[in-house]
Amino acid sequence: MTEEFLVLIVDDNVNNIFALKLLLTKLPGIKILEASSGEDALLLCIQHQVHLILLDIQMPKMDGYETARHLQMMDRTRTIPIVFLTAHLRSEAFIQQGYALGAVDYLTKPIDDNLLLNRVRHYQHLYDRETNLREKTNELQNTTHQLQNTLDRLQQTQAQLIQSEKLAALGRIVAVVAHELNTPIGNCLTVATTLDEKNQAFETIIKSGEPLKRGQMLDYLAQTHEAMNMIARGLGRAGELVENFKKISVDQESDEKKKFDLKTVIETTITLLSLNDKESRWAIKIDVAPTIILHSYPETIEQIIAILFDNALTHGFEGKHQGLIHITAQSNHHKLWLSFSDDGCGMSEETLQRIFDPFFTTRLGKGNNGLGMSICYNLIEGILGGHINVQSQLGAGTTVHIEIPLVAPELALS
Repeated sequence: MTEEFLVLIVDDNVNNIFALKLLLTKLPGIKILEASSGEDALLLCIQHQVHLILLDIQMPKMDGYETARHLQMMDRTRTIPIVFLTAHLRSEAFIQQGYALGAVDYLTKPIDDNLLLNRVRHYQHLYDRETNLREKTNELQNTTHQLQNTLDRLQQTQAQLIQSEKLAALGRIVAVVAHELNTPIGNCLTVATTLDEKNQAFETIIKSGEPLKRGQMLDYLAQTHEAMNMIARGLGRAGELVENFKKISVDQESDEKKKFDLKTVIETTITLLSLNDKESRWAIKIDVAPTIILHSYPETIEQIIAILFDNALTHGFEGKHQGLIHITAQSNHHKLWLSFSDDGCGMSEETLQRIFDPFFTTRLGKGNNGLGMSICYNLIEGILGGHINVQSQLGAGTTVHIEIPLVAPELALS
């Protein structure tokens, strides 16, 4: 039992009250209040949280019907189940009048002890289940708040990424992660909404006084349990996605748009990156004319070259002791075509199809987060206003083709 079940016995005959109290003590978790008149009953219902009323009909001054009518008029008391008890008013008309006044049961005296105990036990169990239902509803509301907090955190992270000029194009990754989050969060919200509707329907049945079948209750509890499990799984998946997303939400320094010599930027970047290769195992050939001048974002170009260089060493030359990286560039008055090639191991068609997917990596668990080519895609397609595609075959190396305007578009102010 969740808590004590408070039963109010209302009868002007003290012997009847004594007999009912003695009988109800056989049930665990029962607390009993007693009233000898309708007026006393109304006062006790205001002072206490009564869960069930056993109400005698024939009483002086205010009879049971009048007492029930007053209980129906107050918000605090109108939902309390009332079981009418009577020794004389047995006709169908009196019974219907009792139900019309909000009664859930109408028992005639002498009352079978087992029948009355079963009735009280039934409403006690209903109250326990209703209490558990309220607790689950509160848990559901807390879960909904957690979902909202998760969405708020994602929106905050997205705002930070958009404000970062150098990685503004990572907004595409935000969209991908948000799409991935839509499934667990959408499922959770659907389940939460459905469960709330079932809660309201259940509450309506209880308040209406309609008999509630055991099968209906068991079905509802099973559905509630399954719904809570689905929400927990959805929240767990959403939390994992948010934690992965946070790993790429570090603020970057802004990259100013300026005029620069492409060859100098590439050579300087490759020279710095090659400092980590003490053995100089990789031959690097740069065929870029010194006359190619861009009005663009040099730090973004440097980042792209760094990612492609790191991918060549990490993936293309994996297991190799030497290799060739070849960088070429051509331009006209408006566009630049840049190629970054290696003669490494290449990649399968399946890997090639997923190369720009965020968090995709063929080196899972080996320190790679699978974001390099996704970031390249976002920088080129977003900040630089260009296009990127990759050609590769197993055993035949990889070539990355980049096409960008010589004059990059202006970044949108956030």
